[in-house]
Amino acid sequence: MSMLPFLWFLLVLLGSRLLLILRDAALTWGQALVLGLVQAAALLAAAPSNRLWPLLALTIAANAAGAWLERRQPQQAGAYRLGVLGLIVLAAGLTFAPAQGIAPSPALAAAGDWLGRHVLFFAAGGFGAGDGVRAMLVLIGALLVMHEANLLIRGILQLIRVVPRSRAGAEAAPAPAQPELILPPRRPGELPQALDQREYNAGRFIGVLERLLAYVFVLHGQYTAIGLILAAKGFARFREMDERDFAEYVLIGTLLSMTAAVLVAEGVKAVLS
Repeated sequence: MSMLPFLWFLLVLLGSRLLLILRDAALTWGQALVLGLVQAAALLAAAPSNRLWPLLALTIAANAAGAWLERRQPQQAGAYRLGVLGLIVLAAGLTFAPAQGIAPSPALAAAGDWLGRHVLFFAAGGFGAGDGVRAMLVLIGALLVMHEANLLIRGILQLIRVVPRSRAGAEAAPAPAQPELILPPRRPGELPQALDQREYNAGRFIGVLERLLAYVFVLHGQYTAIGLILAAKGFARFREMDERDFAEYVLIGTLLSMTAAVLVAEGVKAVLS
């Protein structure tokens, strides 16, 4: 069965990408190379096999190509990172298909058992020895709602132009060294809009925390607890809701964030059951 090495690779893949959560700028060649090598090492640790070499080469090449595209269009960095993830996951799914007969390494099986015994707080009922696959699924879901959902939500908000704009206007746009913080004009004659970096960063951390909490609550079946998250967020930002643009940004972002967390959690629950 190739499920265990596939999930291990996916866990390391998402975990390595989590390090980029604070980086809006385009990746450097060095960072892309490090990401590719870490992910390639996870492949070799999962199941040493000559059949993994094409996937290993594609993983390194995809990260390098993604960095090249990000440097050409920094405003689209999030979309390119999601594209790289999708390509690698698709290739890994084909490589680790049961018909390929790739067996996990003994060390990976032992690591799975360790996760099954110690990852007890994420899901109702906990896990035990031999539940490494289930524990990895829960951790993969947590990584998805923390970083990958953040990229997706930001992409949607930028697409519909609901973003925290700089209060100083377009004249205060960041220097060209930060092109990822510029919302390009939608039509000829329109000025580019500078994003509010402070609010963008605050929304990033708040979104990660609220999605992770909602994810855990849904895994435990505590759907009503999500209301506490929404209430706390509304109370904290009550005074800022008088500004229509900001209110739309918070409302749409929160709804997208909660939807992503619930969908991922329900997907994980469905697989676990």
